[in-house]
Amino acid sequence: MLASAMSMAILAATSAIQTPDHQAEAGVESMINEESPEVFLAKATLQQYLSRVVRKDWDGAKRLTHFKTLAEIAAMRKRTGREINNLAPWASQQTQLKTFRFGDARMAGPSVVLVALVEDNYHAEEQGISTDDPSVYVLFRSRGGWVVGDKKSGVELADVTDESIRIGYPGWVDHQARAQARRESSQRKHR
Repeated sequence: MLASAMSMAILAATSAIQTPDHQAEAGVESMINEESPEVFLAKATLQQYLSRVVRKDWDGAKRLTHFKTLAEIAAMRKRTGREINNLAPWASQQTQLKTFRFGDARMAGPSVVLVALVEDNYHAEEQGISTDDPSVYVLFRSRGGWVVGDKKSGVELADVTDESIRIGYPGWVDHQARAQARRESSQRKHR
């Protein structure tokens, strides 16, 4: 019995030890799956934005919203008397974000990141919660940081093309951020 237990312990310890080849493979796989600094920072900004929305900290959410989005919301309010936009959660209490989970993310161009999420939302009219509602957020590097520019509800990341972002949001990335992204891209190519 003791010999059997001892041999099982040795077998377990031996299988737990990775050979240098296995360690190298794990390190390479980790680097491949690692997101770029731009994606990481954009996701961190989105995390802050969504946390503020859940807490109903509207001023904090607005500070993390792109100035062009806020201008569009103000123009809509002026034309219709209502703030209608996926990034104006303060305007309607009919749907309230309760929880969210990050999915995949990718660069859609210089200083533009797309982040997929699933959200659980409370709907006042139905007095119930819908779960796993898909959405894709569009974030831009602007004025020295990342800001949330748009929310595309009901779509998956694969549904949003880089070309649609380039065509749909001209001038949303600051010239300075665009130039910096080009410099960083050329530096990575020359390494």
